[in-house]
Amino acid sequence: MAGNRRYNSDGPSAEERALERFTELMIKKISSIKGDWKKPWFTEGFMTWPKNLSGREYNGMNALMLMLLCEENGYKLPVFCTFQRVSGLNYSTDKQGNHRPLTDANGERLPQVSVLKGEKSFPVFITTFTVVDKETKEKIKMEDYRKLSPEEQAKYSVYPKLNVHNVFNVAQTNLREARPELYEKLCEQNNLKRSASLDDEKIAFAPLDEMIAENLWVCPISLEHQDNAYYSISKDAIVLPEKSQFINGETFYGTLLHEMTHSTGAEGRLDRIKPAAFGSKEYAREELVAELGSALVASQYGITKTIKEDSALYLGSWLDVLKESPEFLKTTLFDVKKASSMIAQRIDAVAEKIEAKARPFYCSVAFLQSQDDTARLDAFKDKGDFEGLLNEATEYYDGNGMDEMYTYRYPAQHTHDNVLIENEKWALVYNGSVGGTYDLMLKYSEEEVRDHIRRYGIGRASEDVKNFAKDMVAKEYLSTVKVRSPKFEMPTGDILCVYYNRLSDTLDIGTVVNGKFTERHSFAYDHDKDLTDNLQNVRTALEAMPEYQYRGDVAGERVNPQIDLMDADNDGNTQEVAHEEREQEDEYVPYRRGR
Repeated sequence: MAGNRRYNSDGPSAEERALERFTELMIKKISSIKGDWKKPWFTEGFMTWPKNLSGREYNGMNALMLMLLCEENGYKLPVFCTFQRVSGLNYSTDKQGNHRPLTDANGERLPQVSVLKGEKSFPVFITTFTVVDKETKEKIKMEDYRKLSPEEQAKYSVYPKLNVHNVFNVAQTNLREARPELYEKLCEQNNLKRSASLDDEKIAFAPLDEMIAENLWVCPISLEHQDNAYYSISKDAIVLPEKSQFINGETFYGTLLHEMTHSTGAEGRLDRIKPAAFGSKEYAREELVAELGSALVASQYGITKTIKEDSALYLGSWLDVLKESPEFLKTTLFDVKKASSMIAQRIDAVAEKIEAKARPFYCSVAFLQSQDDTARLDAFKDKGDFEGLLNEATEYYDGNGMDEMYTYRYPAQHTHDNVLIENEKWALVYNGSVGGTYDLMLKYSEEEVRDHIRRYGIGRASEDVKNFAKDMVAKEYLSTVKVRSPKFEMPTGDILCVYYNRLSDTLDIGTVVNGKFTERHSFAYDHDKDLTDNLQNVRTALEAMPEYQYRGDVAGERVNPQIDLMDADNDGNTQEVAHEEREQEDEYVPYRRGR
């Protein structure tokens, strides 16, 4: 691939080599679609989102290229790792940095995990940030910078740096043979659950439908009985044909995501698009962003996305410019990453609200068991007037708020409980044993229960509320891990990992060796506080422990504490490491004769 490339005297840089690989892969994909433009961007067997060996997802740009790589090479398991990460599966490391081979229960050394001979790695990009005080030149962590007010942030300069790491798919290793249990676990974790079949135009993808109906996207979306789908820059609005006019549900949602991707580039959002003539280079590039962005988002939710018919006109021009300038793909992929992330975040937020609405909690607000009270209600029940019965029962509600001790997932809590009537706000439960009782229950949404937990904790809550609180923390923890695993680097040099243990409702602190977690400490989770505050409290407690306090230049201890680290075989934003950068692993694993 010649083009207008200019290399320095030392040859192409790691970034330039990575872009060449990306470009070659993209050219192959677009060429295949050009031959049959009804082919999807990602075929169904290769739509699972790529992850690293620790389970964290790659970001949009890297995920897109890794999915194309999986499809090209037939990798069924989209799990990737660096050469160093593969090597690390063979030994444990003590505090002094000494390696010890891993053994089984009988003390026998485990089989060696390695990259297969002759396999080539694939590059991924990681952006690191250095934050420097403009006056003192002192560096701080990016996570600390984000906590500052806008006025305080203005005192610092932020320097981003794009780094290249090389990764291998697990199929390029002997992991399946050397660590069969780990391999099977990875297979289970990466089994794609496709959305309910979207082949029928009547089948709905609820988050997008809700977004249209409730005007929850960044601009209005109108469905009209006509033949064109477009995003209007001047009106900042999306117009689509009615859903029934599309051949199936996937085509409808794929087209919608395409136009939504366009709308992310408007001024004041991602500031990507300006009015451009149809057929111009700028217009063609924006079409590629919309196609790749919508395909990437669609794949996250199990939707197959084919190229939009009018976008197919640009296949030839995309190929020409890609062959001419790999830099074109770099800027395009960065825009795809930002646009797809914006859409996916909104879809997930809407999906969470839908789920919360669908599953209410029931709070007992009036338990009626005296004969005088129940006799009045019995008269309505015996006549079969359940609307009148509910209206009468609500007169006993004193107007107090939620009592978490008597709040449950389901209205029927005891043997012989029978829900007589339920509407959007109330449920009335009758129990005919022991003279007959009525339990009036007020319904609360998950969001209302979530807010109550944050304000009052779960000290006196029912088991249902406690379990929901644990689920909240588990979900927040998993969201955090997708971006960056919580870790503490202590003044002694110890790297401590943090896991939320839902069963015990604790933050467990320990070390990880070869994927195995060894607990050292455990702290009860405080549900009055969010995860960030809990982590800060844990760190404060750890720093107060003598075993982690800095004791001078003692052997095995670092003189200067380092910032928290993130796995190198994932991408996303991470902090600058205070030591010199290691050279990247070679892209090629040579044929070896052995030891």
